[in-house]
Amino acid sequence: MFSKRRAMKSTESGLGKIEQLREKIENADAIVIGAGAGLSVSAGFTYTGERFRTYFQDFIDKYGFQDMYSGGFYPFETLQEQWAYWSRYIYINRYMDAPKPVYDRLFELVRDKDYFVLTTNVGCI
Repeated sequence: MFSKRRAMKSTESGLGKIEQLREKIENADAIVIGAGAGLSVSAGFTYTGERFRTYFQDFIDKYGFQDMYSGGFYPFETLQEQWAYWSRYIYINRYMDAPKPVYDRLFELVRDKDYFVLTTNVGCI
């Protein structure tokens, strides 16, 4: 199946929209930021791949986890093991800096504004 919509011929209109957004932010009295999983992913908070293997290889080896998310639902035999998993999960997804500077760049845009973040994410901004 093919889309009936035409793809953009260039990125010029996209760049124009970014400039419009920048102007609106500069002129706004207050800003509400709606953020979901896409913002976290763009900041590098991935739950699979290299990042997952770096921090959870022991759980991967023992339980065959494929991602961080599914490990959160595993029926561990002991509370110590459950909290070993969750404390690491919380530490790397909440207290470690994001792998990419997306949050920092967004904050730079709104730093001097009255802003509010509405998010479904735990570790957002």
